[in-house]
Amino acid sequence: MYAQCGDMEMACQVLDAMPERDAVSCNVMLAGLLGHGGLSPQATEVWRRMLGEGHKPDSVVLSTILCHHPDDGKQGLEVHAWVIRHGLETELSVANALIEMYSRKNDLGHVLSVFESMPMRDLASWNAIISAHRQDFRVLMMFRRMVDSGVRPDETTFAAVLSACDSLGLVEGGMRLFSEMENKYTIQPTVQHCTSVVNMLGKAGMVDEAYELTSKRACLGSEPTVLRALLHASSVHANIRIGEIAAKKLLDLEPDNAHHFVTLMKMYENTGRFEDLEKVKKMMRDKGL
Repeated sequence: MYAQCGDMEMACQVLDAMPERDAVSCNVMLAGLLGHGGLSPQATEVWRRMLGEGHKPDSVVLSTILCHHPDDGKQGLEVHAWVIRHGLETELSVANALIEMYSRKNDLGHVLSVFESMPMRDLASWNAIISAHRQDFRVLMMFRRMVDSGVRPDETTFAAVLSACDSLGLVEGGMRLFSEMENKYTIQPTVQHCTSVVNMLGKAGMVDEAYELTSKRACLGSEPTVLRALLHASSVHANIRIGEIAAKKLLDLEPDNAHHFVTLMKMYENTGRFEDLEKVKKMMRDKGL
């Protein structure tokens, strides 16, 4: 009761006072600690005491404790070893949590080992493996494997794969997937999806195409995240026309954000527009930036 209400101090006192603790009480206590304080020293102590007394954590607790491990921590490896010894590596939620843990560590070898040994996979499994490939060119292959297996991608899937295409410069594949998302799967693009695509196109010097994508979607015209990506791409590739459009909208939305002024000044400086550069400097002085 105390653990569910968030009173961890009282819950610990009750647990300590119990003459005989069972697996249920330990699981409830550990789940409460993890839910309210993450992998705190208190939670770690309960975990070690639980194992020392021979109590078996359930799949929910195992999944939660794996998700809370720091990227560089060794305890996650200890938990994985415990999972293997007790034959729980095929539990779907546990396997998914292991994939996410190793993904945070950028340990693609262990990620693939866990994934390929899974007897069954759900949408969360595929989303986790695709996210793990965010810096790996096999990400598109993983997406196709997912679709071929009969699992329908969702908004999260496309957020992960489009972000990977942005990072890896996979423009053709990224645009094909963006089109599939809208036309085949009828998923409405979010700001996150569009920002990835604008960044991806901008890095490739396709600033006009990036602007066309945003101009077709009126809702994106007032999204600072998308506009910042567009302004940055315009500055890098000296696209004054689109850069000024993005900058004007950004300065209307965030008039005191000095970064927008600086990006605009760099664009003018790099293209020899020194008169415009001085105007922006004056605007900054007038605003006290």
